[in-house]
Amino acid sequence: MSLSKNKKSHYLRVGFSLRKEIFFVAVGSIIGGFTMHLPRIFLDITTETQYLVTLLVMAKVVGSNSPEVGFALHITVATIIGIVTGIFLHKVIKFNISKIKNGLIYGIFAGVVVFTVFAIPVSQLILGPNMAELITELDPEMTFLEASEVINQNFVSSLIDSFFMHIIWGLTIGVLASILTRKAGANYRCHICDIQFSKISTYEKHEENVHENPSPSIKRILILGGGYGGIGVLKQLQAAFQSDTEISISLVSQDNFFLHTPLLPEMATGMLSSRHIATPIRSFCKRARYYQAKVEQIDLNNNKVTITRSLDKSNRELEYDYLVIALGGKTNFYGNKNVEKHALTIKTLGDAIDLRNHVISMLENADQEEDPAVLSKLMTFVIVGGGFSGVETVGEINDFVRESVEKFYRNIDIEKTRIILVSAGEKILPEIGDLGEYAMESLTKNGVEIIKNTKLVDATYDHVVLDNEMKIPCATLIWAGGVTVDPVIMNLDDEHAPNGRVMVDSFLRLKNYPNVYALGDCASITDSRTGKPYPPTAQHAVREAKTVSKNIISSIKGGNSQKPFVYNSKGSMAKIGKRNGVALLMGNQIHGFVAWFLWRQYYLSTLPSAEKKFRVAIDWFADLFFPRDTTILSGVK
Repeated sequence: MSLSKNKKSHYLRVGFSLRKEIFFVAVGSIIGGFTMHLPRIFLDITTETQYLVTLLVMAKVVGSNSPEVGFALHITVATIIGIVTGIFLHKVIKFNISKIKNGLIYGIFAGVVVFTVFAIPVSQLILGPNMAELITELDPEMTFLEASEVINQNFVSSLIDSFFMHIIWGLTIGVLASILTRKAGANYRCHICDIQFSKISTYEKHEENVHENPSPSIKRILILGGGYGGIGVLKQLQAAFQSDTEISISLVSQDNFFLHTPLLPEMATGMLSSRHIATPIRSFCKRARYYQAKVEQIDLNNNKVTITRSLDKSNRELEYDYLVIALGGKTNFYGNKNVEKHALTIKTLGDAIDLRNHVISMLENADQEEDPAVLSKLMTFVIVGGGFSGVETVGEINDFVRESVEKFYRNIDIEKTRIILVSAGEKILPEIGDLGEYAMESLTKNGVEIIKNTKLVDATYDHVVLDNEMKIPCATLIWAGGVTVDPVIMNLDDEHAPNGRVMVDSFLRLKNYPNVYALGDCASITDSRTGKPYPPTAQHAVREAKTVSKNIISSIKGGNSQKPFVYNSKGSMAKIGKRNGVALLMGNQIHGFVAWFLWRQYYLSTLPSAEKKFRVAIDWFADLFFPRDTTILSGVK
């Protein structure tokens, strides 16, 4: 290659996962334990040596008479020493074990260290004094002095045997850890493009195709949006094109995190930490370039997207060969400026934090208030929306407010607390049929007032007005009444549905632009079986992402087959209060504790990483025993 070695090292950054390397060393140590003992076992069989006695003496250290225990103890101690040695080399000397040569060096070094630190002291302090006694037990005809004489005669040869055994063990660790690290533990990042590869050979191809002799055949895939749709497409494209340097993948999102939105109500009421339901987008972008920026304009005719970064509002144009639009939606106030001005929403992480702070602030102020009229406003919470978001939010707010009043705010009369749900329809949760009636009865039993067949038409800072002319004094209005699309979607030069969503064909492509795909809340996707649009839910966005990915992969690889999107919903679930829920799964109606438990298990399983699953599970476990926190996170506005 024409680039100098120094130039290559300027582009390349090698990263390792210490946890993976420790695991690889442990695996290598276990396998090495067998390889190091095979020669000794062979000698026992062919020359009648007694290495079995050594294992029995080791076993006696922990009170066992089984040679298998001695073998396990030997391997455990050796593995611990090997891992400590590896960490020392990795952290202090910055040793790169992914190279086979370095792996061999590490193996020899680890073998010598284990022999020196473990084998010699053990043979002097433990094996010597106990082996003679054990030999006499195994061979009653031999005296203790005779046994000691035999041990002394074989001492040097035993140490030599042990030395070579530990070298074999170390070399096995070094080779296996090096191979595994190279295959699965290391990453090779080009800091110019901010992408990484799992193989050094792929990185070198990237360096040549992009930085040395730019290839004109590179296909540029641009993903807009970091929600379920965008991240779903990203993951599958990265997996498909990990080793293909002719493919460039980029993702743009205004938020630098993926948000698990179904858990927002629980975060807003303090059950979950905000960090536990948000995952940095960069943790997903292994093979992709990430831009934290706002999408300003999509030029479909010239294959360009204009983005603006938040710091200085500077613009940048990104070109593409394939475009994936997954920008989601935003809260729809239906043109009501007063509602937009005075209502809290539950769509983003910032919304949830603001809502939490506001509700706790109302409780703090109400605890000090003596005027009954003002107290009534402070303790009245109006939630608008009879769908999943509104119902789950009202259930969480009701539990949180009532529990907090009972435990912490003793100057507030809990009977004066009003939690009101306003629904424009005859039922709440119409998507799950008769279970909506159960949900309504449960919420009412728990103290929620439900106003049906009614729309909220106006709002001020201290009251709301309904279309039946009812006026409700309140200091808290939470709007969960609908979703609309971003203006950048509205301005797309293509066919739109009446609600503003961009129309796509059965393959999720824009009608007039076959290289542009759209999915999720911003796309109108017609179910060919019913003639109606698919609902804009997370479970649909996840499945749409799979279809978009397969179609892009097929198109790039020269396949003419495009897969249509057809999906049968597995059901719907809603959490309607503490240990209470409703679920319509595969046509089966479930409610109560079982539905609540299934809701939790499902959403726990859909979290994007083991770390997030663990943290959320711990939060939920703690909630079983402790009241929710009433700390205001960022002050009162």
